[in-house]
Amino acid sequence: MAKLIWGRFVVLSSVFSTALYGAGALLSACLAMFAFRVSRRIGGPDEPQGETLVFLLRNGTIADANFPAKRLLDKTLPPNGTAMDSLRLYLSRIFPDADRLLSSDTSTGDMTAESFDGQVHLVRQTISTSVRLIISYVEAGNPAPVDIHSQRAVHDELELLRANTQAAPFLLWRQNRDGQVTWVNQVYLDTVRDIHPEHTVQEWPLPQLFPGLSSLPGESESRRMSIPLRDGEQAWYDCHTTPVGRDVLCTAFRADEAVRSENRRREFTQTLTKTFAELAIGLAIFDRSRQLVLFNPALLDLTNLPTDFLTSRPSLVRFLDKLRENRAMPEPRDYRSWRASISELEAAAVDGTYSETWSLPDGQTYHVTGRPHPDGAVALLFEDISAEMSLTRRFRAELEQSQSVIDEFDEAVAVFSSTGDLSMTNAAYDALWGAQPDEVTLAGVSVRETTRIWHDMTAPTPAWGDFRDFALGGKDRGAWTANVTLLDGRGLACRFVPQKGGATLAMFRIIQGESATGNDLREAV
Repeated sequence: MAKLIWGRFVVLSSVFSTALYGAGALLSACLAMFAFRVSRRIGGPDEPQGETLVFLLRNGTIADANFPAKRLLDKTLPPNGTAMDSLRLYLSRIFPDADRLLSSDTSTGDMTAESFDGQVHLVRQTISTSVRLIISYVEAGNPAPVDIHSQRAVHDELELLRANTQAAPFLLWRQNRDGQVTWVNQVYLDTVRDIHPEHTVQEWPLPQLFPGLSSLPGESESRRMSIPLRDGEQAWYDCHTTPVGRDVLCTAFRADEAVRSENRRREFTQTLTKTFAELAIGLAIFDRSRQLVLFNPALLDLTNLPTDFLTSRPSLVRFLDKLRENRAMPEPRDYRSWRASISELEAAAVDGTYSETWSLPDGQTYHVTGRPHPDGAVALLFEDISAEMSLTRRFRAELEQSQSVIDEFDEAVAVFSSTGDLSMTNAAYDALWGAQPDEVTLAGVSVRETTRIWHDMTAPTPAWGDFRDFALGGKDRGAWTANVTLLDGRGLACRFVPQKGGATLAMFRIIQGESATGNDLREAV
């Protein structure tokens, strides 16, 4: 039917070539009739999603077009452009060699063309001095309607996705279940060029950069893998696979800095471990979740905890429970108070305020300190101070014994340190001169304060000023005596003797009767 119509059109155009207007009108009518019939046959106005486009070209311009074609031209007309410019832009996006399809040369005869994706079919027919373009959608070899605008949107979206994947700064590729690479992005191609310069990227399939990377059906995988570089170094990547249909979508992100950070942290931990191994102080470090992450050999020696227990990363509560079982901590009065002390211990350690001395039943004494870390971890330090405590107790016992001995002296006795501070007195001294400013300890009572008390309770004498200079004089000192008179008239014989280490001994004795003379004082002393 179509051939009959267009045969008639050719005859009429040859006969009435001088009547151009009438011929043009007849041509338009025939074209409209043909387009209507084709549209009815393929999918006419009742099917707006699939429309056949028909263009009539003459002398490089669009002489006529059907309604869907005119609608396309109206919507895609570029600024300051012509309808031919719009058609050329449209065809260049869909078909290869668009200029050949739009050529006004009618000697080439009829031809056909397929779009880049093979979904759009074009028929180019030459009719005398005109060219007719018929554009339709093709699916499974059968003509079908096509929505030009939808086709353009799909094409633009495809170009956008292609641009995004090519610009992605990480490796992106697709491989089948056999591990064969089926699609890659630009970064993957660049990496292949760097690692395999002998391989031509135009040769497919491309080499698989991560041969051990695969994914089971319905499962994803994340692994850290490395690939060798030409300089002998290793490039590390965090790889991820996701099943997509029958293939696997793979991504790989550079992880060199993360690997270097982990190596530095591991080396730092090893250094700390070696350092802590030489310490005599037991160390137990708990992370922010209160799990044991680090301990040293001294902790084993001090607590007698099993090694397998400590390596199992126990919690702080379990750690203290084990200490209690091993009698390595003071036994609480009751379990409830002990549990409460555990909570207080943890809270205090977080604030860095926990410090306590543990006296164990076997006589051992530990000084336990809790130290917080900026990341929320807690370090417990166990220091064995048993020897120090024993020495302190022995020293205190010796002091108490010495004090009891000098308290039996009839003479008043006072001992001054090398710095001039009063360090020891006896009962006779307290009875003679009265209570000292510090009733608990003599610390802080200087020789100046002491001699001031003496001065206030005696007649004027230069002896006290001389004694201050003597007590602070340092080396090359000799013993000397003096006599003074108390305010009540009694005589007081004084003797001052230097001691080892710069200390000074002062002794006082009451002379009964009248005021003492120099001979009486020397005799009394």
